[in-house]
Parts: sequence; C-alpha cells; structure tokens
Amino acid sequence: MENRPAQTDSESRRLQSAFSELLLAWYRASCRKLPWRGVEDPYAILVSEVMLQQTQVRTVIPYYERWMKRFPTLETLAEADEGEVLKAWEGLGYYRRARLLHAAAQMVTSEFGGRFPSDPETIASLPGVGPYTLAALASIAFGHAMPVVDGNVIRVLTRWFGIRGVPSRLPARREIAETARRLVPREAPGDFNQALMELGAMVCLPRRPCCLLCPVRRGCAAYAEGAQARFPEAAPPKAVIRQFEYAGLVIREGKVLLCRRGDGGRMERLWQFPSVLLPKESKKWSARWKSKYGALKETVPLTVLNYSVTNHRIRLELHQIEKFQRYKLPSAHWVPLAEAPKLAFTAAHRKLADRFLTGADRLHPAEPWKNDR
Repeated sequence: MENRPAQTDSESRRLQSAFSELLLAWYRASCRKLPWRGVEDPYAILVSEVMLQQTQVRTVIPYYERWMKRFPTLETLAEADEGEVLKAWEGLGYYRRARLLHAAAQMVTSEFGGRFPSDPETIASLPGVGPYTLAALASIAFGHAMPVVDGNVIRVLTRWFGIRGVPSRLPARREIAETARRLVPREAPGDFNQALMELGAMVCLPRRPCCLLCPVRRGCAAYAEGAQARFPEAAPPKAVIRQFEYAGLVIREGKVLLCRRGDGGRMERLWQFPSVLLPKESKKWSARWKSKYGALKETVPLTVLNYSVTNHRIRLELHQIEKFQRYKLPSAHWVPLAEAPKLAFTAAHRKLADRFLTGADRLHPAEPWKNDR
C-alpha cells in the first residue's frame, strides 16, 4: 500500500472538513465522562495531561481525584514540599513528571502571580512542558489550533493515511506531524484533539480495532486494504537487560533502615530498603552489601519479587538482617516505623514495605551483635 499523495490546499480543506466534522460529532455524542473533561482551569488540565503521559486512563482517574483534593490549586501545590508531592504521586511511575509539575506550579506562582499564562511561548517555558503537553494545554484550555500527537493519534493517522515508517524516525515523524497540523481546526481545536485521542483509545485499538464503530472508517487507507495490523510500523525491540537486586530489612528500636536514592537516574530521591544491584545472580551479595552499608552476620531470606523498569528485568531478593554491626551510614537512615509508610517508595520496595512493615508479615526487630558499638 502506497502513501497517499500530498493534497492541494482545496483538497486539504475538504479533507479537514469531512474528517473533523464526523469525528467531532462522534466525540460529542460518545465520549467518556472523565473528571478532567469540561473543566476550564488550566491547572487541572495540566495535571490530567501530565498524569496521562504513558499511563492508562483507568489508572489515572483515582490519582487525579486524590491529587486535586490534596492540591486543588496551583498555590497549594507550589507550597507543598517535595516529599509530600512524591507521596501523592507514589505508584503512578515516572516520578520526574511529579517534580516538574511541582516546579511548574512554583514558577507560575512566583513569576506570573499565580495566573496561568495563555500564550504558547510562555506555556512552553514552564518546567516539564514539552510539545505534547504544550499542544494539549494550549488547545484545550485556551483554544489555540495546535495539534496533539501521542500514541493514539499516531495510530489513527498512520492507519487513515497509510503512513509508512517507524513513527519515531524521519521521514514518518515529520509526515505525521504535518498531517496532524493540517487537520486540526481553528474552531474547537481542543475538542478535536481530544476526539482524535479518544478514537485511538476506544475504537482504533492497537489490536482488534473496532472499525465498524469508527465514524471515519470510509476514508481509512488501512481499513480499505485490511491492513490495520501493519500500522503503525513497530521499531525493533530493545534488548532485555537482566539484573539481580539484593535488599536487606533491618529493624531495631522501633526504626527501620532505609535509603533515599540520589539525584539523576531512575526513580531519583525515592525511598527503598538498602540494596545492591548486580548483573549476575550471586551468593556472595553480602560482601557487596557489607562494603556499602556495614557488616552483617545472619540473614534470613524472606521473599523474591520480579519486576520490570523499561527494558530491565529485575529479580529482587529481600533478606531479613537478624544480626548486624552498627556503623555510621551516610547513605542510609534510621526511620521510625510509624513514619516509614508516609514516605514515597519505589514501586517494588513499596510492595515489600506494605507486607513487612505494616502488613500481617510485619517483622520483629533485629538483634545486634554483642560488640555492637
């Protein structure tokens, strides 16, 4: 199947009219009732768009509702400390989004007097506002005719226009962007962008698309050829990286030993149990643990947890440290057990904390060595 030839200006206008009118009519009659739809507050729209990045709607809804209850305005978010923000975001993943959202609220409050900017150039200057977030916020909140391009939109456009190539690479990326720009109408661009995303989320599905329910199927190149499964073209998968994590659970005198991840890298500044990460499975992990945190004498294996982060497949073993020797630990902190659940943990270590610090499997304090100092 060949790509469609470029349209003349008149053909483009006719295409826009037919496509957008059918799509908008379908959206206004059939769109899902979501808590962020129909709101005019740009802050609320920004929160929803940031949360929806790389996250399914059904996952976002309870987080969004809790977030807006806890931080109902830009000012309340700007005044919160980072730990509180990360705790509210805990479990949603991609924590950098929460930090940047926090920074954007602080910038609007300090530099714009709490009044959300409406022009695209200023919106783009806010922390964490990239092309997708800018287009979504500018079109939905302020009516700017800017096209949103996300995974759902890419799928709809590559199928409808028969656009070849991996979407993340040139020239397909450029063609998708130009097609989206040509289609977005000057009237109700926010509704149109949401309609396009809604079509991809509810009808033009990655697998088994519901083509008979599609309001614009008659113009779809992939549907006409029965080639929906070939669009969009997939990039070669990344190689899987396997790692082995060994964590220690140490409790004494009503406190638990925890570490806070540093700046940069994955899951920065989140809390976890002290652990070491190795490229291969090893029974000598305790030597690495000792060099990092201090000597241990007796350990008891508690559980194994498998989890994934991007293309990393990690096998996590948790061991109770029953006898230990106390050292000054600049990379770790003794946290009161009552305070530990209030911290924002990495997703895997949150599961361990819920089970062994507050759940039915809560453990007893460790026993120090007699020469503990």
